[in-house]
Amino acid sequence: MLDLITNAVTALQSETASYPQAVQIWMKVMGVSFLASVVFMRSRAGARWIFAALALNLIGLVVGKIAFPDASRTAIGTYVHLLFWPAILWAVWVSARRLSLAREQNRAVDWIYIAWLGWASLLMSISLVFDVRTLVSFWFD
Repeated sequence: MLDLITNAVTALQSETASYPQAVQIWMKVMGVSFLASVVFMRSRAGARWIFAALALNLIGLVVGKIAFPDASRTAIGTYVHLLFWPAILWAVWVSARRLSLAREQNRAVDWIYIAWLGWASLLMSISLVFDVRTLVSFWFD
């Protein structure tokens, strides 16, 4: 089993290295932004959901590559995102409704969290738009 995981990770990394530089930068920005959720995970549900998106993405890519070794990373990632991320994004937004935007009620750390959550949600939303575009191209190309 460890060999399957190692081979899947190696194949995924190899394919990622072949992507254009701009795509690699986008993926790194998303990864770092989502990983920043660990700063807020203990006290904020939205951060736990963003971390879940990161974890499900990584696990989904590896399991997808093991199950479908000939499938591209792009295809696997598109399906993983479209399967899990809309529900996670909805859960993030539901948790964010409880946030107060009143200046007198928030500390600096609250504003940092709000800004980070908005940023991570924006990245996830943009990625989902790209995924829908990719899915449509699968069907019509």
